[in-house]
Amino acid sequence: MIRYGTHPDQYLEAHLPAAATGSGAVLIIHGGYWRTGYDAGLGRPLAADLARRGVAAYNLEYRRGPGSARQMVQDARTALGLIPADGPLSVIGHSAGAQLGCVLAAAEPRITQVISQAGLLDLQLAQRLRLSDDAVPLMLGDTPLAEVNPVALWPMRARVIIFHGSQDEDVPLQVAEQAAAQARARGQEHRTEIFGGDHYTWIDPASDQWRACVAELAPWHFGGST
Repeated sequence: MIRYGTHPDQYLEAHLPAAATGSGAVLIIHGGYWRTGYDAGLGRPLAADLARRGVAAYNLEYRRGPGSARQMVQDARTALGLIPADGPLSVIGHSAGAQLGCVLAAAEPRITQVISQAGLLDLQLAQRLRLSDDAVPLMLGDTPLAEVNPVALWPMRARVIIFHGSQDEDVPLQVAEQAAAQARARGQEHRTEIFGGDHYTWIDPASDQWRACVAELAPWHFGGST
């Protein structure tokens, strides 16, 4: 565990391969609608799987809770600075973690791509739908929505992979569809694919959905094969 601040939630878990057959690194950012009831344990199995495949993976914990919008971004940027800069850097974000991953990528040119797993990529729509009991305004506090809304920050240098499940009841498919439309309109490099499964299938390392994420990493981190 690498601590990057004094708060208990300011740490980064390094999952390093026994034999580094891959290149660069992958940053995992967990979701949970920005609430403290969800933690880095959600991303740990994914980071461990990537390390077994030969690539360095870093699992991020960060400050969450009401009014934490700017703290989360600050934490992600600080933690990113502790990841070695050798080779490509990808971010995999699940749900709210995809939102943070995109905001991070918009400010950090080191990031090659963001793989969004059922991501909250359009906060304006999520707020309008009042998802998870008004989680968006609760997280924002006095931070302007546009400052941390992924679609408002596009286009950015990193490409965005928009993966979503057709049976997702936590982040409706409509959010992914609207984000893809915004990506096209704003000239953001992206790819969108809809799978079966629910909101949590993505963080099961035995799932087809996770294998699709690994396949997106392959050209940058695995020499084209997984």
